[in-house]
Amino acid sequence: MRAKLPAIVLTSALTIGGVAAGVAYAAIGGAQAPYARAAAVVDANGSVVRSKGVTAVRKINTGQYCIEVDPDIDATKAVPVATKRWGAPWNSTVFVDQQATQCGDSARHIFVGAGNNGAAADIPFNVIVP
Repeated sequence: MRAKLPAIVLTSALTIGGVAAGVAYAAIGGAQAPYARAAAVVDANGSVVRSKGVTAVRKINTGQYCIEVDPDIDATKAVPVATKRWGAPWNSTVFVDQQATQCGDSARHIFVGAGNNGAAADIPFNVIVP
């Protein structure tokens, strides 16, 4: 019986770890971001490389993206940050707006706009909600 106890404890620890990992990585692509409520690495075409706390990303127009966050995050009260990724033109820029209505429910969506030389452009970016 003594030999079985460590095996049972080990199994329980793995199960607990798996549940915690499942909650932490419940997203489109399974990013590890322990200090962020939501985060996503997004390609220029709007596809998600990996994420956490993000349920969807939609490209609605050239350089315009809607990031849908988990229902327990109020996007209207968040302070999201977005930045361009490596591979974007050096003179490109990224803007983020958590009060935008073009994505639908502003409590669930964050708008990311991107451009190059003063015009809308599709560029890869990261977005995070601390």
